[in-house]
Amino acid sequence: MGYSGEINFDGLIGPTHNYAGLSQGNLASQKHLNQTSNPQAAALQGLDKMRIIMDQGIPQGLFLPHERPNLITLRGLGFGGTDEEVISRVAKQDPALLKNVYSASSMWAANAATFSPSIDSYDQTIHITPANLNTMFHRSIEPEFTKMQLQLMFGSIAKIHDPVSNISGYGDEGAANHLRVTAQHLKPGFQIFVYGNSAFESNQGVIARQAQEISQAVAAQHQLDPDLTLFLKQNNLAIESGSFHNDIVSLANEEVFIFHQEAFADRVELERVLHHLKEHVKGFHPIEILSSDISLDDLVSSYLLNSQLITLENNQMMMLLPEEVQNHSNCMRWLDEIKSFSPIRLIEFVDIRQSMMNGGGPACLRFKAVVNDEEFSQVNQKFLLNPKKLMDLRSLISKHYRDNLSPEDLMDIQLMEESYTFLDELTQLLDLGSIYHFQKT
Repeated sequence: MGYSGEINFDGLIGPTHNYAGLSQGNLASQKHLNQTSNPQAAALQGLDKMRIIMDQGIPQGLFLPHERPNLITLRGLGFGGTDEEVISRVAKQDPALLKNVYSASSMWAANAATFSPSIDSYDQTIHITPANLNTMFHRSIEPEFTKMQLQLMFGSIAKIHDPVSNISGYGDEGAANHLRVTAQHLKPGFQIFVYGNSAFESNQGVIARQAQEISQAVAAQHQLDPDLTLFLKQNNLAIESGSFHNDIVSLANEEVFIFHQEAFADRVELERVLHHLKEHVKGFHPIEILSSDISLDDLVSSYLLNSQLITLENNQMMMLLPEEVQNHSNCMRWLDEIKSFSPIRLIEFVDIRQSMMNGGGPACLRFKAVVNDEEFSQVNQKFLLNPKKLMDLRSLISKHYRDNLSPEDLMDIQLMEESYTFLDELTQLLDLGSIYHFQKT
């Protein structure tokens, strides 16, 4: 087994996966606005990615899709009547709102929360803070159900915090702006929080989704040692180029830290962080991608660094990348080179085109947790996959998901019924009981 403390929980892509183009600053999302999606292919592609990780001997879990359409949100905004009447009225009065409450964006589990392993915290307890996702409305309706799932997954071994209250409209984007560097997963590590701006400053035209103050609040409530906690500011140029989350321009796994030359705003502060890590992390291996080798535009369009980097049982690392990287010769040259001078020896490509068209690569789809053996034994097994459960999920998706979904289909009452039927059967398959609002009414 390759298990060394790491578990990945991927977001199971929901039956309402569509291209509504709701995420401002996400170039892929905007590019494919109002195109027809394939929810069935999207979900099956996501399961195939999970299978690749399982094949490496690393435990693989999942987050369930959120209840979509989210009628609770619509009723809270004053829309009354039967479920069918609510959908009909919103479709006529505010089609943009309907798109928001149908969004399947919870599939990108990297935004679910920030995770700190027990080895890093003063109280030797796992700490998890669900992201408030306040910057985008369609995502701001996710935290309640995310926290409930985290309680079910980790409640017996972790402190699950409430989302941090937003400050001046700024949000928390979770693990997509969080890195951990350590000699080995189960040894104390340095946690790097990447933020876009102070909550009390604004840059015209730049949508910085993570506030410095919120990153500091998460670090404090996770009881992290200030000497082992680092903060870096995103480069506005990177954000403007489509790196709305930091996990598009940098990634880390154990002692390896990869980043683009233009990922961070302050070069002096970056050098200080690198020097500190070199002094305190055994075998620290920073890898900088120069703009002259791969431009920021190529990095963002390929999603080269929005990949999963995992450690195998022989201490070599495997990099799981989107197939789109193969369309960029400069990225392929770089991949060939790193195999000769880094622990990264295996390169694997995965087809997640449906997610990529909405601006989410392999790293976006997963939430990474680090637990020791005792903690692992207490993780809720209902959320962990095995070959049979994987096959059962494939069958359930093939049974209920549409193979094409256009923006106009969101007005179809039948889509709501199909979505709820799938979610109901999913909770039965996983033996989770009634966890959705529609199941309790």
